[in-house]
Amino acid sequence: MRSIVAVTNEMDDAEKAVADLLRQIEEKGPLNKNSLGMFFCDVEADHEKFAAMLQEKLPFDVFGCTTIATFDTKNGAQIMSVVLVILTADDAEFSSALTGVLTADNLRAEMEAAYKKASSGLEGPNKLIFIAPPFTTLFPPDDYIDILSELSGDTPVFGGLPSSSVPNEPILMYAGGRSYGDRAAIVLVGGNVRPVFSVQNVLSKYSEQKATVTKSDKNVIYRVNDMPFTEYLKSAGMEVDELIAQNDRTVFASTPLKVNLSKNDYHDGIPVVRTFRSLSSKDGSGVMSGAIPEKSTVSLVTMKRQDIQDSCRMAIEEIREKIAAEGGDYVYGTLLCVSCGARYIVMADDNEIEGCTLVENLPENLNLAGFYAYGEICPTVFRDGKAVNRLHNESIVMCAL
Repeated sequence: MRSIVAVTNEMDDAEKAVADLLRQIEEKGPLNKNSLGMFFCDVEADHEKFAAMLQEKLPFDVFGCTTIATFDTKNGAQIMSVVLVILTADDAEFSSALTGVLTADNLRAEMEAAYKKASSGLEGPNKLIFIAPPFTTLFPPDDYIDILSELSGDTPVFGGLPSSSVPNEPILMYAGGRSYGDRAAIVLVGGNVRPVFSVQNVLSKYSEQKATVTKSDKNVIYRVNDMPFTEYLKSAGMEVDELIAQNDRTVFASTPLKVNLSKNDYHDGIPVVRTFRSLSSKDGSGVMSGAIPEKSTVSLVTMKRQDIQDSCRMAIEEIREKIAAEGGDYVYGTLLCVSCGARYIVMADDNEIEGCTLVENLPENLNLAGFYAYGEICPTVFRDGKAVNRLHNESIVMCAL
C-alpha cells in the first residue's frame, strides 16, 4: 500500500482548493486499483462546498473532519490548511458505510448496521477499522470503540474525534461529500495490510495521591475514595472553586487525570488519560472526555511542553522499532498521526513543536498525514490479530501502513 499526501492553504475558494489538491495528486503518480481518501481541514475553509466538490472529482470514497491544525510531511503542523491523504493499493481493499443520526438509544443498532454494510463490501477478512465519529456529548466516545471491538472480534480501530479552532463554529465530520455533526463513518480495510501502532501520553506528576473511583456513570465521576470527586481534587491540591469560576479550558487541559482502567481484560498495564470537561460545585461531580468505570484508579497529573515533545519523540521511535521488527516484503509508506487538541493548547506559542519533531524524526520514505482531535482512538496493544482498542485524551497516537 502506498499513499499520496496533498496540501492546500486555499481557504476562501473551494474550487481552487480542490484543483490544487488534484494537481498534486496527478503530479505524484497514478493511483492503484483500490483507493481511499481522508482529509482534515480548518473550519475557516469553505468546507461544505469543498467536501462536495472533492468527492465529486474523486472516484472512490472520501471521509474527513474539521480540526484545530493538521500534520503533513512538508509543513509539520500548521493551521489554515487542508491535508488530503490517499491510500492506494492493488492488494488491499476498502469498504465504508455511514450510520444514521446517532442517539444514546440507537447507537449500538446504528453502529452494527453500518459495520455489517461495510463488511459486505469486503472480499476478504477485515484487518483494520478507520472511524470518523461526530463530536457529541450524548454519550462517551468509548462506546463507539467498545461496539466496534465486539462486532469485529477486536480488529484494531484507529481515528479521532473532530475538533475546531474557532469557538461556536460547527465541529464536523464528512462522508460522501456531505458534512455531519451527528453521524459516524466506518471504513474497513482488508487484504495485504499490516498496521503497527504507537500511543504515548508522558505526563509529569501533580500529586502522588492515588485514589479509587467509587461511583461513576460512563464519563461522569461522582465519588472517589467515597468522597465527592471535587473534594478528592481539593485534597490533591487542585484549586477547584477557582477553576469552576474561571472555566478555563487551558488549565483543564494542562491538569488531567491518569487512569488505570478497571475494565482491562487484557491487562495491558497501559494507563489512559482523561481531560476535564467540567466540574460541578452542586454535587461535586466531574464530567470527563472519556469513560472511567468504577474501581478504576486515578491520580492527578500535569502536562508540560517538554512532556509533549518527549512523548512525540517516543511515539515515533516506537513506530520505527515496530516497522523494523515487522520486516519481510511489506514496505511501509504512510504514517497517520492523531494528537490531542489539549496538547496544541498547552503548547501555546510553541505549537510547532510536535510538527517539527515528527518531520525531523520521520522514517525515510514515509508520508505523514494527520490532525489534532478532541479524542484519539488507537489500540494500546495489538498482537496476533487482536487489539486492545481505547479512547485516549492528551495523547499522541500513530498508525503506520
